Amino acid sequence: MTNSLGIFVGEQLRLLGWTRATLRERTGIDEWTLEAILEAPVLPEWPEPHVMLAIAGALGLPVREIVLQAAQGSGLSVLTPLNPTETLMLASSEELMAEVRRRLALGARTGQYLSSVAGSYDELDTPSA
Repeated sequence: MTNSLGIFVGEQLRLLGWTRATLRERTGIDEWTLEAILEAPVLPEWPEPHVMLAIAGALGLPVREIVLQAAQGSGLSVLTPLNPTETLMLASSEELMAEVRRRLALGARTGQYLSSVAGSYDELDTPSA
């Protein structure tokens, strides 16, 4: 068993180019709590609800994702994730738009949102003959 919450939050920090200090600023979580989440091989205790809400809000992720990662990191059995089609069928329009906005912001920050699309946008702007 591993601390999947710590691994997940660490990956999100790397993707966003944030430091731990940035996450502390944006969440208001004290240094000790954040260190326990990020460094412990297994979560020492279930994170407080306000901590999970703050992390989800700062990272722009659904709270459900943070809760599932915390459950798995605490040693609880978590169901296998749904396949993408099932996930889309269960997601609300607000959740889908939030994910689109998060990915666009991440892509704009890293400069990779255009390069990951097959083809080029120039082809779309060129009138066909």
